[in-house]
Amino acid sequence: MAFLGSAARRLVSVRSTLTPLCRTSSRSYSTTEKSVPYEKTLKQEERSFSGPTKPLPRSADVVVIGGGSIGCQTVYHLAKMGMTDVVLLERDRLTAGTTWHTAGLLWQLRPSDVEVELLAHTRNVISKDLEEETGLHTGWIQNGGLFIASNKQRLDEYKRLMSLGKVYGIESYVLSPAETKDLYPLMNIDDLYGTLYVPKDGTMDPAGTCTTLSRAASARGAT
Repeated sequence: MAFLGSAARRLVSVRSTLTPLCRTSSRSYSTTEKSVPYEKTLKQEERSFSGPTKPLPRSADVVVIGGGSIGCQTVYHLAKMGMTDVVLLERDRLTAGTTWHTAGLLWQLRPSDVEVELLAHTRNVISKDLEEETGLHTGWIQNGGLFIASNKQRLDEYKRLMSLGKVYGIESYVLSPAETKDLYPLMNIDDLYGTLYVPKDGTMDPAGTCTTLSRAASARGAT
């Protein structure tokens, strides 16, 4: 205890002998809120909403809440089925929630046959239908996809996915580590057991896709 007491006294003594210059320089490194250049990016700005951008109808057959990928897809498909009295409501702007910052990956193989059919339909809409309907590009890039296996059990699972894909006409190949390296030279294959390569997988621009979906729906009478 005596040792701790003497150490504390020495610490107080050192602090009291600091010159004003030292104390000032230590404070000069602190970052104040005003000096952060991206303050407006990190904090939501206070905004006053005057109301909806378009007059709201008194009634509608269908009201879809949320202008993200699911909402825009829903409105588009309802309009394509012939429904015109459909309204999409978004509290801010299209894709303002989680859609705008997603990676936009579109795989084709899943363990469920229902998911495989849904993904095949979505890929067809995004890569072909929307551009033909609107003349706008959805940001679709067919760059292929790799499922990476670091053990035999995972590679066996991918082989089953490949078998399911064949039923639906989805092209895929099981690659050895060396074949994977030839396809993607930047990959480290030291701990790789194998991969499943799907050439027609791709990516899209989430915001661009939703904008195109909404325009196609509007052209068919949706609001």
